[in-house]
Amino acid sequence: MNNIDASALDGRSRPRARILQWGEGNFLRAFVDWKIDRMNEAGGLDWGVVVVRPIAQGNPHWLNEQDGLYTVLSRGVADDGAKVSEARVVGAVRREIGAHQHWHEVLALARNPEITVVISNTTDAGIAYVPTVQYADAPPASFPGKMTRLLHERWQAFGGRPEAGWQMIACELIDHNGDELRRIVLRHAEEWGLEAAFIAWVNEANAFYNTLVDRIVPGYPKAEAAAIEQELGYGDRFMTAAELFHFFVIERQPGQPELRLPLATYDPDTIVVPDATPYKARKVAILNGAHTALCALGLISGIETVGEAVTTKVGAKFLDRLLAEEVIPFLTLPRDELQAFADAVLRRFANPYIRHLWYDISLNGLVKYQTRDLDRLTAYMERHGRPAPLLTLALAAWLVFYLGRFKGAEAYPPRDAADILDRIKAIGARDDGTPAGREAMVAAYLGEATFWGRSIDTPALRAAVVADFAALTREPMSFDRLGVLIDARRSI
Repeated sequence: MNNIDASALDGRSRPRARILQWGEGNFLRAFVDWKIDRMNEAGGLDWGVVVVRPIAQGNPHWLNEQDGLYTVLSRGVADDGAKVSEARVVGAVRREIGAHQHWHEVLALARNPEITVVISNTTDAGIAYVPTVQYADAPPASFPGKMTRLLHERWQAFGGRPEAGWQMIACELIDHNGDELRRIVLRHAEEWGLEAAFIAWVNEANAFYNTLVDRIVPGYPKAEAAAIEQELGYGDRFMTAAELFHFFVIERQPGQPELRLPLATYDPDTIVVPDATPYKARKVAILNGAHTALCALGLISGIETVGEAVTTKVGAKFLDRLLAEEVIPFLTLPRDELQAFADAVLRRFANPYIRHLWYDISLNGLVKYQTRDLDRLTAYMERHGRPAPLLTLALAAWLVFYLGRFKGAEAYPPRDAADILDRIKAIGARDDGTPAGREAMVAAYLGEATFWGRSIDTPALRAAVVADFAALTREPMSFDRLGVLIDARRSI
């Protein structure tokens, strides 16, 4: 069987490169790039994407091997109950460049007048200030460091002309993602001693947009790939499965220019609003928070996929109680609207076409808990004076997972930054088999500001996590045992 080629585009032309995209992962390719491709076709537009791989590691294969072409499978159950599976070959991606392999080519993109929009998704931990990053690094280790360097390159290349400024659309799943990227870029510029005129240009000629992204993208459908390729008639190592649902909110604050990329004009599921906060709080807390809360519990119980978990009585009970008792009461939108969104999320989790692996979701799990669940955990404690039972059980489960204290752990090593893994290993070493050692380990886990942004250690939370950790590791976990633990932990 031949690999995918331009014949799969059914006569659609390829656009010229006008967008620089940080991140080659499944999500951006099945969400933003897929939307851009559909926009190009619907509007007769010409927006092509150059993908930059921001890290040194990653997939040993490159999109260039398929000339940037790949298939997105949108699959799910329609409102009328009919099963839907739609395949679209995305032609918007023109090439992929490795920032660590070809930094000079990435810098050249900054000097390209046709590149006017920047898109990013560098994981939840990607937009972070790293004090050791330097201007002369090739490339700077952090994503904001790389962006600062590129912006300076562009400012120099175009003599600081205002029209050369970029519009940056940050898709990382953190609060105020565009604002935070801008803040760190300006901090680097100040600390690196860059020109005052450059800093003014960043402030005045460039726009950083906050966003909310929402689509479940499990990625490559490994178990079905051969059969799907046979049906499509070509091989595609970058094939990506996604749910039917997709929703993109771009926040255009007062004073920010109209977006150059007219996605909202051609896609009713992309909206531009003056404030994305209500949409973000709802989605992060309910959809992402539910994923993160059940993820480690599923893995240590031997459950591989989201669908397998939520279609059992145990998984459904956990999520129903979690959302109704520990999440929705702490959000600001009307309860009936939040409940309707929660019901839709649970239906999306049960999508029979989507094989979303818990292990994929576990990447950078601790920062995901911080950004998705921690606010509800602390709000519950403040309101009720005791830890939230299910969010605390999930917090303990992440410690079990990162320490590998569960049956089958060798097949699921935690994936996170090296310093995070080193810290968690040192924390685990405090558990010497005594009650005091176990408590010391949990106290260090809860007190580690690197994980949570601050210490969250309190006597009540520490005691609850110690008890939950013991329950989760006393004997091999199963979903039946998890059901017993859930029933024993009643919320207010």
